[in-house]
Amino acid sequence: MKSNRARIQRGSAPSEPTRQAQAPVETAAADVGADLGWPLLDGADAQFEPGPPVGLARLAAELLDELGRLSAGTRDDPFSNPVLRLALDLSRRIEAGTLSYGMLEQLIQHLAAQGFVGRAARLGAYVGEADPERNARRLHGLVRSLAVPDGSQATVPFEDFRTRVEQEAFGIVITAHPTFNLSGELMEILTQLATGRAADGAPLDEAGRAALVRNMAGQVHRPDADLSLLREHALSLTAIGNIQHALRRLYDIVFAVAQEVYPDRWAELNPRMMTVASWVGYDLDGRSDIRWTDTLRKRLIVQATQLRHYQEEVRAIRAMEDWPDEIRHTLDLLESRIALAINELTDEIEVFGADPNERSVHLHIQRIARRMHEGLNLRLIDGALAIDLVDRAIRLAGHERPVPLRHLCVLRAELANYGLGMAHTHVRINSTQLHNAIRKTVGMETAPDDPRYRQSYLAALNALLDGVKPATINFGSILAERTSAKRLFMVVAQMLKYADATTPVRFLIAECESAFTALAALYYAKLFGVADKVDISPLFETEKALEVGSRIVDQLLENPHFRAYVQARGRLCIQTGYSDAGRYLGQTPAAASIERLKMRIARLFPKHGLEGVQLLVFDTHGESIGRGAHPASFADRLSYVSPPRQRAYLADHGIAFKQEVSFQGGDGYLHFVTPTAAFAVVTRILEHVLASPAAAEQDPFYEDPDYITEFFTTVKEFQVSLMRDPNYASLLNTFGTNLLYPSGSRAIKRQSDAPETAEPASASQIRAIPHNAILQQLGLPANTVAGMGEAIDKDPDRFRQLHASSARFRQLMGMVEYGVAVSCPEALDAHVASLDPGLWLRRAAWAPDRPHADELRRLAAFLEEGQLHVRQVKIWRKLFADFCILRDNLAPVAADTPVAPGTADAIRLLHAIRLAIMHEIFRLATRIPQFSSQHNTTHDRVIQRVLHLDVPTAVEQLRKIFPAETDTSSDGDFGEAATYVGDESGNYRQENETIFDPMTGLYELLRRCSGAMVHRIGFFG
Repeated sequence: MKSNRARIQRGSAPSEPTRQAQAPVETAAADVGADLGWPLLDGADAQFEPGPPVGLARLAAELLDELGRLSAGTRDDPFSNPVLRLALDLSRRIEAGTLSYGMLEQLIQHLAAQGFVGRAARLGAYVGEADPERNARRLHGLVRSLAVPDGSQATVPFEDFRTRVEQEAFGIVITAHPTFNLSGELMEILTQLATGRAADGAPLDEAGRAALVRNMAGQVHRPDADLSLLREHALSLTAIGNIQHALRRLYDIVFAVAQEVYPDRWAELNPRMMTVASWVGYDLDGRSDIRWTDTLRKRLIVQATQLRHYQEEVRAIRAMEDWPDEIRHTLDLLESRIALAINELTDEIEVFGADPNERSVHLHIQRIARRMHEGLNLRLIDGALAIDLVDRAIRLAGHERPVPLRHLCVLRAELANYGLGMAHTHVRINSTQLHNAIRKTVGMETAPDDPRYRQSYLAALNALLDGVKPATINFGSILAERTSAKRLFMVVAQMLKYADATTPVRFLIAECESAFTALAALYYAKLFGVADKVDISPLFETEKALEVGSRIVDQLLENPHFRAYVQARGRLCIQTGYSDAGRYLGQTPAAASIERLKMRIARLFPKHGLEGVQLLVFDTHGESIGRGAHPASFADRLSYVSPPRQRAYLADHGIAFKQEVSFQGGDGYLHFVTPTAAFAVVTRILEHVLASPAAAEQDPFYEDPDYITEFFTTVKEFQVSLMRDPNYASLLNTFGTNLLYPSGSRAIKRQSDAPETAEPASASQIRAIPHNAILQQLGLPANTVAGMGEAIDKDPDRFRQLHASSARFRQLMGMVEYGVAVSCPEALDAHVASLDPGLWLRRAAWAPDRPHADELRRLAAFLEEGQLHVRQVKIWRKLFADFCILRDNLAPVAADTPVAPGTADAIRLLHAIRLAIMHEIFRLATRIPQFSSQHNTTHDRVIQRVLHLDVPTAVEQLRKIFPAETDTSSDGDFGEAATYVGDESGNYRQENETIFDPMTGLYELLRRCSGAMVHRIGFFG
């Protein structure tokens, strides 16, 4: 795989030492690794021999200069595409032997390393102050202002201070969305460079930074090879552990302030302020690969890990002092109780990790279940038990020992906040799974909101709720249950029974578009005896759900069963989603719709008499503009989903409010890979939560609802038309996720088993994250920017006025401006043009020799059969026309570019390189020998797979049809003698070495280009 991969000469390049200052692609990267030569890839990571030494910085600069010249030429030749022309120039260099595959690989690595450093700089600027001591002082000032308001001489009463610090005001939710685009090691390096701190928190000096950069530059920038759910769970626990570390420091600051201001009562506090939750391993929405035993096992792992932390804390506190006997005995009792619980968990974790479909495992589960039940009194399932022992130690310790006393108080706060797990538990299922579970019970034969039967279905469900009596279950009940929804409620019941009986579980319902769905969940919560510990939370994300969401909540609160349930729980929980909403409505209209939805729901509180009930909103957004993360700063990220106007309304009307946001997958975990980063993020969140929101009252955005509604409706209609357009589906599906490395454990469905004949799937069948990622890689994030040109063009003057006067409107448009800055419409045009048979016929007309021309003509013929270009060029024109209107209207109002200088040029260069690689793969495909139909495929089908960049599948099939080695041995007793010994004429070593191997290597380079592009854009999907 490392040599002789293609029939080209290993050409020479301009001679220059590799140790060369980087080209100024991003000035943000200037002082990190700027004077270091990137190490060359070698060994298993290198796909091709590097060839002679290459001045990578000079080569990159030369290509950027050429791109600039080609771009300038488009003023005179509007038919010219500079990205495509540079790609063609690279192809000519490869054909001439002046640019080898190995040199191309090193150039991609050089650009990826540069982009990585720039991405680290962007992350550092995004999160803000990273110095732990400075952040600690900021938190100290914020907490003190709760006790002694700024400018006031009076101290707030202790009970008021206690209310503020013990209230859950914000929640971090860790999810496993598929955005893992870097290995765990590279994630840690990125965060260390971003914060300027090593893993242990020590400041990085120049030598330390240089070592990290060299390490990074010598690795392939791709996700972990084994990106399983188990790996995702392990990464999530690292993130959660660092969040806990940050919150421990916060609690210590709270106690320090309280000790100073309230010296007699400070030890009474149980601060919370922030929570952390996780659904990694518990999210069953759209997944069939997570077994119920996986879910339970991960919950037990989380419990065991947290109990070990508590055990270590108790040991550390006991070692702080020569405690009196009574205190020492109390601490010993607490430690032994925790140790016994840990011991009980060990075997269970192993058994529940096995495959439950095996008969032997059923027997193991029976054995473990009996032991769990018999040893229930030995387990630690109620955090109050541990808290009582800590309380006793605190009372006995008194104020004479302030340092260990504070440690005891922090331990008690952790027990009160986290319970007996590292994080609160979120489980998720979709509405269809709930409907399937209850369908027969209520005689439901159509959709629950079918107007012909809606009231009948609700009446039947209400009758069930009227008479429901809790049922008892065991693990055998779960093994026997076939419906996902009932099985999940049973698993939650067993979690509460055997892991933590006091900490509530959030039950999230995706695609909730009717009150019936949430009432069905309430019925099962009551049936399985968990209604007092489960918070049912409908997700409003689809176009319909955002439109009717407030009516659904209104109907739920009119139902006596649900209203009583909400009042008993003391909170009304909803979830909003920015991923699918952004995909269907466009990201910015989705944000505006979600904001209106929240305000409408808030107005239901006085209508239904919900005094004392907390409104909890979980905003499920990600780290990209396509999933609702504002790119300007962390403060903008938070206020984008929870704007000041909304927070001020809730405060003015006395509605208790808790905001939760998700941090999704690899992009999200970057914020918590190190303790330093986690503490910085916690500081930014509290700066947001404790800030006064009154300044947004007069924002014109809220005073001109007619224009705003028409503006975003125009964008929404454009986006809806895209999603319904089969040409848009073709654009997304042709290359699809084949442009990318797998980014998570969730399996991504192939666009087709027979791409050359099958009609492309609807765009709505592509999940939000791959949908966004494909758009970014094609060069135009349509779900963020498309339709904006048409909306602005209706009244450009009014747009400019609102942009100048409204902070909220500018914030919403900031997403669009960033999307424009990282767009490359020429790249989208070039991808579509690469499917044009006419392009290859024109290249064939000027080919240097007949064999080369024949290859290009064959390629044109293959593309003619697919008709891909004819369909996609239509959608390209629609997107490009709107983009140009948007770009021209943004130019007078947008301030400085929202990306680092040189980012756009670097993105265009990467597009050109990847297109050149794609063209090489296409050309190699024309050399595949003809073969008769075998292995369930044909020659044409294999070619079409390659043209869709499904290279791994194509090559796997080709290696079976054309094996490099053929077994010619006739050894063995066949009953008769033979003198003939076959030769190796049946081997296809040459085809493997000159076609299949280089095709595989080039496909790897293509995906590395995509990874380098992620660095420049700043996020995945």
